[in-house]
Amino acid sequence: MLSILIPVYNFNIVSLVTELHKQASKAAITFEIIVLDDCSSELLRDQNKDVSRLSGVRFYELDKNIGRARIRNRLAGMAIYDSLLFMDCDSELSSEQYIGNYLPYCGKEMVVCGGRVYNPEPPEEPEYLLRWLYGISKEQVPETIRNLNPYRSFMTNNFLVSKNICLQVQFDESIILYGHEDTLFGLELKKQRVHVKHINNPLVHIGLEISREFLRKTEEGIGNLLMLIHDNKIDQDDIKDIRLLKAYNRVKKYRMVRVYRVFYSFIANMVMRNLLGSNPSIFAFDLYKLSLISQPLRARKP
Repeated sequence: MLSILIPVYNFNIVSLVTELHKQASKAAITFEIIVLDDCSSELLRDQNKDVSRLSGVRFYELDKNIGRARIRNRLAGMAIYDSLLFMDCDSELSSEQYIGNYLPYCGKEMVVCGGRVYNPEPPEEPEYLLRWLYGISKEQVPETIRNLNPYRSFMTNNFLVSKNICLQVQFDESIILYGHEDTLFGLELKKQRVHVKHINNPLVHIGLEISREFLRKTEEGIGNLLMLIHDNKIDQDDIKDIRLLKAYNRVKKYRMVRVYRVFYSFIANMVMRNLLGSNPSIFAFDLYKLSLISQPLRARKP
């Protein structure tokens, strides 16, 4: 009935899988849990393979990293059942009814997104504050708001999908580095008129990155976004669903791109000190992202 699919990279998933197994068993459904390790460290692989001792749990290891898009396609192909529940490995269940909340949608030709939340208390270590603040401000969104624009709100961290849809609308495997594979998947769902529904069934994101790593991943993500535009996988009609591109287009509309580059050059050091400091600002982070996408073509990372 239900295939629970977890791609893993350098994160301990023993507690997560144990709780999932407990909930699915209590629900008395036919299920499997597939954990596919994307070439993590040997220590974490050894820790995580213990989950295979649970009935219905399969653990596999890849001998080289294949990336966030390809591993999800691989998991969909490995699944036995027709309803696929994808979740990120750096997650924690927020409810004892997490599995049960998805069961009414199993067997339906649609996509159901549960959402993402963060621990309400900020992390004690200041180097994790930027990622936590971004999550609280941009990603922790109630289902009522997400349903106003269901495709733009799609995230890969926590969603149920029929296997038929997942094999038809696959993740784009040309996206190797971090970021925007979920953006493109959401746009493809929209183009193929797949019904997407958002519900209140979040996972807690517990895998915060330090600020420098988060900024590095942000650069990779914008590089992916530019590649998708260059390859005509994101067109003008799609831009309204991507906040960063909408902001950049407004700057272009008023012929202010060069002005913005000059302006940012004067504040760049101040912005970086803020983002790496103990009181980061989401406004400063938005300025930083806009500076990346506003760079001349020769300076952009493909």
